[in-house]
Amino acid sequence: MQIKNHLKDLYRVKSSGISRKGMLRLDMNEAIDALPDDFVAAALGAIDADYLSMYPEYDVIEEKIARYDGLKSENICISNGSDAAIKYIFDAFVSPGDRVLLTEPTFAMYPVYCKMFDAAIELVSYEDDLSFPVDKFLECITEDIKLAVIVNPNNPTGTLIKADDIVRIISRARDCGVIAVIDEAYFHFCGETAISKIAEYENLIILRTFSKLCAMATLRIGYAAAQPAIIEALRKVKPTYDVNGIAVLFAGRLLDTPGLIDTLVREFNEGKSFLTDKLSQDRIEYVTGAANFILIKCPGRAEAILRALSEKGILAGGGFKQRMLRDYIRVTIAGKELMRRFYDEFIGVFRQEG
Repeated sequence: MQIKNHLKDLYRVKSSGISRKGMLRLDMNEAIDALPDDFVAAALGAIDADYLSMYPEYDVIEEKIARYDGLKSENICISNGSDAAIKYIFDAFVSPGDRVLLTEPTFAMYPVYCKMFDAAIELVSYEDDLSFPVDKFLECITEDIKLAVIVNPNNPTGTLIKADDIVRIISRARDCGVIAVIDEAYFHFCGETAISKIAEYENLIILRTFSKLCAMATLRIGYAAAQPAIIEALRKVKPTYDVNGIAVLFAGRLLDTPGLIDTLVREFNEGKSFLTDKLSQDRIEYVTGAANFILIKCPGRAEAILRALSEKGILAGGGFKQRMLRDYIRVTIAGKELMRRFYDEFIGVFRQEG
């Protein structure tokens, strides 16, 4: 039984088999400060045997998402996490040999999907100072490109692209007949979004997720926002009931509780301020970025520091292959008390390893 030829050398990261439960999980950009227990209990209390026996219904949640974003329900297609929305885009629009414009680095699933769909990747690298190469990216948007993809803010650099530059990219893509994909998985943490441009640009797709600020990573729910013609194309390839009804219930209740979103943002900002203040006081070099993580520079010893932290029950990201990131560890931001716990351990390890 032979796999397709173009998939033979596709590498996918495998689970280590080691549970992350009970660890301080600052390695995967999840929301570490979970939803309040009373919110979770109330949502679970609305689930009975009848609810579990039904196929999920999507109209109401798509209307709530649209209202939250200032759009119409015809502009929304919910997905099994934003990962699935990316696959819908490739299913609907990318054929073997098509060219896809990406940045280096970017969210790992974009090159994976390019390989899955036998697409050609055009790469534009971030600058050494982690800034976005606007002019280089614009130059690469030509009529032979099918998709131009930007993660804003970016993972793993944390870079935020200016709103004016985003518009320049979308406009250039439209003029060349290219679909512009703006992945806004981290938009809550900076407040910058291109969602208002949906009505103006027929070539624009914006992706969102409930896995980051909204603390629903295990439920797997996200969505794509675009003009109706694109949404209809995505729905043609979307599995009928791929988003489970419990995820729909939780997401709907969260959107009905806007004060909770504000609280999560405030707690994040308090934790970020605490950590950056401590790093500055101890004169440790770092990159704040605009997402929900900070890059801390550990010259020549990033891997050793990650191992030492893991032994103390703290997981952080790292092991980057890109030259400009090789000396950094990536730390997901949580509330102030969890950041205090992290820093107390980190500073001891940092000084010891030094």
